[in-house]
Amino acid sequence: MSLKINQTDLMSLNKKLNNLRAFDKKTLSKELGRTALEIARKAKQNAPVDKGTLKQSIRAEVRGKTVEVIAGASYAPYIEFGTGRLVSLDDMLELGIPSSYAEQFKGKGIKEVNLPPRPFFFSSAREGLKDLLNRLNNELNKAIK
Repeated sequence: MSLKINQTDLMSLNKKLNNLRAFDKKTLSKELGRTALEIARKAKQNAPVDKGTLKQSIRAEVRGKTVEVIAGASYAPYIEFGTGRLVSLDDMLELGIPSSYAEQFKGKGIKEVNLPPRPFFFSSAREGLKDLLNRLNNELNKAIK
């Protein structure tokens, strides 16, 4: 039994592999940065405004292939999740972040304050990551054509 590989097919495969290598180096880094900036923009749009401190505290930091989106106001988690019996972790859990993350913001039970959640951060992250996956999928399909 013998196996013969058509040179044209081999060249086509090599071209696709080279495109995938280039994709990793250029596209992924660019798309991660774009996504972080989009998530920060959406979170700012969705953040409730009293004096504007929360909105002003939202930023994206991009360092190569590492990105971080931050809501720096100390009260941001309480706005995001709500307090007391009204706490909602739905958006966070949908992203696969364990509920233990929100435990640090639970409070000590000294006062009973029941503020409804006003999600702005994790809902924006969920939308941004969904958009990222769609764009990456499209770019991968282009790379292997």
